[in-house]
Amino acid sequence: MALLAHLSDTHFNTHGRNSERAERVMAFLADLPQRPDAIIVSGDIADEGRAEEYAQARVALLDGADVPVLILPGNHDDRSTMREVLFGQTPSPKPINQVHRVKGLTLVLLDSSIPGKPEGLLDDDTLTWLTDLLAATPADDSVVLALHHPPVAIHSTVVDPIRLTNPERLAEIVSGDDRIVGVLTGHAHVPITTVFAGKPLAVAPSVSSFIGNEWEVSAPGHVPIDYATDPALFFHFIADGRLLTALRPVPMGGSLSEPLE
Repeated sequence: MALLAHLSDTHFNTHGRNSERAERVMAFLADLPQRPDAIIVSGDIADEGRAEEYAQARVALLDGADVPVLILPGNHDDRSTMREVLFGQTPSPKPINQVHRVKGLTLVLLDSSIPGKPEGLLDDDTLTWLTDLLAATPADDSVVLALHHPPVAIHSTVVDPIRLTNPERLAEIVSGDDRIVGVLTGHAHVPITTVFAGKPLAVAPSVSSFIGNEWEVSAPGHVPIDYATDPALFFHFIADGRLLTALRPVPMGGSLSEPLE
């Protein structure tokens, strides 16, 4: 059994507002009676891919964390700067693909970003890396895949035109491997659960803001973005080859939790 906390779209910026929101979420997680086995942040860490934004992210997300914090890029991120400032690695524009194993779960982070473009793509090297990784993964592991861009339309006038552009190969991999229990993404700034290739797809809410779906759009070009809503995250519980997803808002004011009477 494994428990994941799933954050997304923190959009650290020069205003510092989103640092406070991310720190509030991390404080909530640090105070849980049952700590997550890992925290995943599914892209758009920075707002403009600047070094100072990743420096904020390092302080808010990584400094002091006592569970693994796994971070993947989104369309607002810069791979080289992210590697250098956030991970302390040599700058490189190559995809940032990662794997983390815990409690019989293999968590695979796929870089779907395209440098300089908002839409997503899993390039041939990434898909080959994924195929080879799955071939070497224990047969009795459960597998969760994570990327930034949703691989299906989610009725968002903002995200649908810039979602994953080549979901077909990923769908073949997901549907063809019974160990894969679900796919996690971000990008949409709204919590959504649906199905992709016969498996659960969980699109995480944003720490920074909320973007309404197409039924909230009153006129062309009008995108409802709520910056006042509380940050939120998903919890994913993986047991017996199944994925259970729960939504958790984190209040910016007042107590983080109150006991039931």
